[in-house]
Amino acid sequence: MTWYIRICAAVLAVSMLASQAWADGSDAVISVTIENDMFGGTDRNYSNGLRVERFSEPNRVHPWLKRTADFLPFIDVDRAKLRQGIGLSHAIYTPEDISLRVPDPVDRPYAAWLNISGTVIARDNDVQDSLQVNIGMIGPSAVGKFVQTNWHDVIRIKKPKGWAYQLKDEPGIEIIAEHQRRFDGPILPGNIETDIALSGGLALGNIRTYASTGAMMRLGFDLDADFGPPRIRPSLSGGGAFAPGSRFGGYVFVGAEGRAIARDIFLDGNTFRDGPRVENRSPLVADLTAGIALHGGDVQVAFTYVHRTEQFRAQAGPQRFGAVSISIAR
Repeated sequence: MTWYIRICAAVLAVSMLASQAWADGSDAVISVTIENDMFGGTDRNYSNGLRVERFSEPNRVHPWLKRTADFLPFIDVDRAKLRQGIGLSHAIYTPEDISLRVPDPVDRPYAAWLNISGTVIARDNDVQDSLQVNIGMIGPSAVGKFVQTNWHDVIRIKKPKGWAYQLKDEPGIEIIAEHQRRFDGPILPGNIETDIALSGGLALGNIRTYASTGAMMRLGFDLDADFGPPRIRPSLSGGGAFAPGSRFGGYVFVGAEGRAIARDIFLDGNTFRDGPRVENRSPLVADLTAGIALHGGDVQVAFTYVHRTEQFRAQAGPQRFGAVSISIAR
């Protein structure tokens, strides 16, 4: 039971520190990430995601957090710099044909996920460990219908008509632990740096439960500034560790991540209530990514293109979407 007590203690500490992050008046990293399938030329499946996040400066953390990090066997607080953070996320999922008032019963259901998160990151030059707790709501209370309908009205495209059949209200929790390790590659002509980062993760909760593994290769300048650009879960995220070491820098990257999925509420349906869900959900899903990140001074701008394999048998081909992020270290 020791491992269970340690995880519960970590979850409690991360949840409590969320109230402290905004009051941290020192240097911090603030990021805004937008993910949308418009970049892939579609309007279906994972339709839109928005995340706003703020991390404290290194080692300016709540005392409970440091004690908890020291308690966890995979974090060496004497080696790593600790950051604490708080984030707010919103995600929208829709079926293939949003013009139907009664959605196709074999397609994925309408759903929205609104959550707040507390995160702790422990990082040194080559290793980054993170623990994130997401708590929120799915269903009508997550205002997916309001957001998508009004946005489509603003940009003058067809409005979704099937939100009456979305997943029902349900509180959600998602606990995500992730380990990333960077390995420096050769220096290319022109002092171009290279590296590869390997990752492994585990998520538990009624929202998603999965195990993940992945790799990212980068080529550019000032690669020590981060572990990749921020993303919205379940995607591999560089987190809030953007710390530029030179005035200008940037890189191009390619990556892949695979997830073995035991539960995905957006496909499996509500946990304790009957409602829409898909049949023959795939237990294995892969993301193939490519992109570019550039920073000048303390501001980084990044774009990631994502090819996500089919998540259920009736899905009309893979999902393609893009992610744009802006991070400011101040």
